[in-house]
Amino acid sequence: INLIYPTLIAPIFNKMQPLEESELKSRIEGLLAQCGFKSSGVFTIDASKRDNRLNAYFGGLGATKRVVLFDTLVKKLSLDEIIAVLGHELGHFKHKDILKMIALSAVMLFAMFLIFGNIPDAAYQALGFHSGGGGTIVFLLLFSPIFGFLFSPASSYFSRANEFGADKFAGEVSNKDDMISALKKLGSENKAFPRAHPLYAFFYHSHPSLFERINELENDGK
Repeated sequence: INLIYPTLIAPIFNKMQPLEESELKSRIEGLLAQCGFKSSGVFTIDASKRDNRLNAYFGGLGATKRVVLFDTLVKKLSLDEIIAVLGHELGHFKHKDILKMIALSAVMLFAMFLIFGNIPDAAYQALGFHSGGGGTIVFLLLFSPIFGFLFSPASSYFSRANEFGADKFAGEVSNKDDMISALKKLGSENKAFPRAHPLYAFFYHSHPSLFERINELENDGK
């Protein structure tokens, strides 16, 4: 899916076109070269036809990799703020965060299959199932949300740590003040809650709150 998403799937739902020659495109291409990120082009999509959210992402694998900007992002952020947002995304690339999270997911899946593959036959019989085959799959579907909830704090913790690291990288390749300004606009336009209860965030938040991210940038992680 990652391989074909930017070239085959995304264009079905949005009009995608190459970013026109401009200072913005030159700055983006310079940033990509600086970070060693090779892409098949920089594109914009007409996200404004659905809502006002601001976003940018890198999609695809290998030769299909694309840099994609929401048209709302281009309209509402300054050039330096856009560069800071892309610097954040490049931080994930430089730190290999996607590979790390795939590895973490693999470990969690292994643990889940290990648990469900060793459940006593009596547990299946209590629900009217036979162990093995389809019974194991049904048991997995019924109870995997419980184990997913138990595993979610670890996944959320590493994901939030990745976001802090990407923010810091953006501040290094651009300017942390531009990143802070961009975060404030993103939070406002995307209607994000600026703060969250630590216990709720511990289980459910893959991203730190806006307050935490800005505080981390302003204090250099102190």
